[in-house]
Amino acid sequence: MNRKVEIAVVALVVAACAEIRTPAPSPLVTNAAAPAQRAAVLAYAKSLQFDTITHGAGDQQALTLLDSSAVPPKDTIGPIGTILPERNTHHNTEADLSGVGRIVARIYSTGPYPKLGLTRGLTYFWVDSLVMITPDSGRGRAIFIPADSSQPVTIRALKFTTDRGGARERQPMARWRYYPLHSELPWERCTKMGCCEAL
Repeated sequence: MNRKVEIAVVALVVAACAEIRTPAPSPLVTNAAAPAQRAAVLAYAKSLQFDTITHGAGDQQALTLLDSSAVPPKDTIGPIGTILPERNTHHNTEADLSGVGRIVARIYSTGPYPKLGLTRGLTYFWVDSLVMITPDSGRGRAIFIPADSSQPVTIRALKFTTDRGGARERQPMARWRYYPLHSELPWERCTKMGCCEAL
């Protein structure tokens, strides 16, 4: 094998093994929650690919609503929510989410879910402003951005927790987490080393 072919083969192997992270948004996006940047945010969202293929990547649940008129209060069945991760979130670093951030998942809801500001249809789950508090945890913003630009954005606090499992066993993953009388909240494997959960 000649030298040029050897170099080409090594370059191809390195490129194939490189971890592709979630693409960064356009420089036009400096704050995903800003109404003036909504068109750029939605254009970015449409450029991403979400994992509809990997077994166990996404989650679909009947989302619960609190019936406070009942005594004692109880959960009732709300809309069906389907959450799918952006296909490269499990390769992100904490730094990718520390500034302007990234979209980490998309959610389709069959009806309104006020706790997260979901409307019927598609909403994007964006994480930004991640700050590490300890080596094992951090905080940031969870922003829920409806694809319907006439609907408002919802901002919630976000908890980041380091997951010390082996990186080679990871895959993109998003789930709903149930809290009795508190409702469902989305959880996402948002970086190589950790998970993001809206609060």
